[in-house]
Amino acid sequence: MGICSRLWNLACDHMLLKDDLIHSIDLSDEAMLKEAHREMMQAHNLFSRVEDAEMIDYAVLNLIAAEKRYNYYLKKIKNRT
Repeated sequence: MGICSRLWNLACDHMLLKDDLIHSIDLSDEAMLKEAHREMMQAHNLFSRVEDAEMIDYAVLNLIAAEKRYNYYLKKIKNRT
């Protein structure tokens, strides 16, 4: 019974720490733009390396989505100023 109790307490502590980390994450538009740019570069990289026909479809859709997300945050920041 002691092990289950300790495991439960560790799990609860982990969940609380995880919750604190979520609240400390920077969700500003600039941070989201930076993250979107990173994802877009990864999508470009994947698209340039993929050879399988089915993966090409995925890479194209992934790239389009990443570009749209990046453009959304870029436009949002530009309109704010």
